[in-house]
Amino acid sequence: MFPGGSVDPADRLDDPHAVCDGVEAAIARMPDVDPATAIAYHVAAVRELFEEAGVRPARGPEGRLALDSLAYFAHWVTPDIEIKRFDARFFAALVPTDQEAAHDARESSDSGWFDPAEAVARCRAGEIALPPPTWTTLRTLERFPHVDAVMEWARTRTVSRVQPGFIKRSDETFLTLPGDPLYPATSDGEVYAETRFVLDRGRWRAIEVG
Repeated sequence: MFPGGSVDPADRLDDPHAVCDGVEAAIARMPDVDPATAIAYHVAAVRELFEEAGVRPARGPEGRLALDSLAYFAHWVTPDIEIKRFDARFFAALVPTDQEAAHDARESSDSGWFDPAEAVARCRAGEIALPPPTWTTLRTLERFPHVDAVMEWARTRTVSRVQPGFIKRSDETFLTLPGDPLYPATSDGEVYAETRFVLDRGRWRAIEVG
């Protein structure tokens, strides 16, 4: 599941230590923003997870928000050419054993659990659509043998800001990622399974670069 949304004003807490665990860890994982913003991103992720999937990472009888249960692992920004822009942070989280995820039937109309490889296969078959950030995330998760390995990777990796390139040639439109021959050289060391996507009948489709 990929629940998500915007940071609301209420996510900027006056005293996060009073209601949250893992505040310092949240700040440390986002050195590119000020502490209040780093906390707000984590609080928003917890809130959206509860609102859209019915899962609430919390601990103790007081229900303190467990910010340290989230693992921040990616930062994607839409290309400059797009009219509707997003600056999105991605988190991984384990569903508590006493909770069961379910869509809210408002912001999301359906939900399901898929092995990353299965989701990729279904996208290749045209059964579901995966935007490039989601596709790239799932292709990365395919290589891990179990969820604990995913969480370890997410908690320890260096997060780099990724902004796809946008190319339009005659009747074809492409997005490119770092590492593609048509993308400006970078030094962040990020390696992607696919680095180019073509717009095919309204959906982005990963293609091989020959």
